[in-house]
Parts: sequence; structure tokens; C-alpha cells
Amino acid sequence: MKRIALLFVGILGLSLLSAGAQSVIVKAGYNYQFSNVQALKSGGRSGWQAGVGYQTETVSGFSFQPELMYKVSSVNVQDNANLRISYVELPLNVQWGPDLLIARPYLLAGPYLGVKVRNALKGNWEGIGETTRKDIVDHLKGIEYGVSMGIGIDVFKFQICGKVNWNLGKLSEIESFPTLNNKQRSFEISVGLRF
Repeated sequence: MKRIALLFVGILGLSLLSAGAQSVIVKAGYNYQFSNVQALKSGGRSGWQAGVGYQTETVSGFSFQPELMYKVSSVNVQDNANLRISYVELPLNVQWGPDLLIARPYLLAGPYLGVKVRNALKGNWEGIGETTRKDIVDHLKGIEYGVSMGIGIDVFKFQICGKVNWNLGKLSEIESFPTLNNKQRSFEISVGLRF
């Protein structure tokens, strides 16, 4: 499955390079991961992302912005202990918004696909043995996928964007850790520089 995902990312990347994009965007931002509304209230975990994107010409208010991002997420496994997971992620965002000359506010939506490249357990592990910790790491799924919706604005050479991601798959099937069994959600905000 990892090979298929990497092949997909490679083919899409080559097709984008030949598509004649309007702008290349270098961007970075903050993300906040939570598994449900209750987890959001009681405290999720923060992370970050950075990468590049291409923004196509705007036609009738619509543009297409695929990105290649390195994303670090953090998931609460138990009190004072969390799991940090790194992904190479490919969001495929469709934007719509009017061009107001000095700014272009827009709505965005689209799917994303991520391939896990690294994970680490951090924190104070009370009552959880080394074997169980190894099982948590070894049984994480290698692919994440989902949909995003958000808003943003292009102002001069800058792009500011906020969006919510809904992961459609579980992180793991380990029943003893419900936060890994839930479908994760995240809020992210990013700032980009357009060239």
C-alpha cells in the first residue's frame, strides 16, 4: 500500500510540474489534533507542518492548489503520554473566491492522502509495559486519508489559510487505547509566500 501511495504522489507531482502553475507557494503552519469534541474540550495535541504547493490560474473564481507537506501530529494516548506521528501529506485543494484586486478571499475543500514516515512515543508511561508500547508503534496504519474544508485569503504575495481535516481512517485497531481507535480530526492554520 505504501508503494502505491508513493507512486501516486510521484505521478501527480510530475504532472503538476508540467501543468504551468500560476504560483509556487512555500508555506508553514500550526496544527491541533483531537479525536472528538470531548477531546477538543479536554485538550488535544499540537503539531506543525511545512511544505510547498502550486496554485493554478483562477478561472471563474476557481483555482486548484495541490501541496506536498511534511506534517507532524501528536495524539494523546493517556495522561502525560502522547504519540508523535510524521506524515508526508498530499492535500488536493479546490479554492473558490472573487478576485478583489488587492486580495482574494476564498473557500476551499478537497481530499488528502498521507504516508507515515516516522513515529515516536513520548511522556510518562505509568502502568504501560515496554511490550505494549512496542505494539502501539508497530500497529499504527501507514496511510492516512480524509477530507478538508476551510477558508483563506491571498493578499499580495502572502496566503493565509485555516482549515479542518477529517481523517476517514483509524490510526490503529488497538482496542485498549480508544484515542487511537477514533477517527482523528485536526485544525490547522498556515501562512504561505507565493512566488
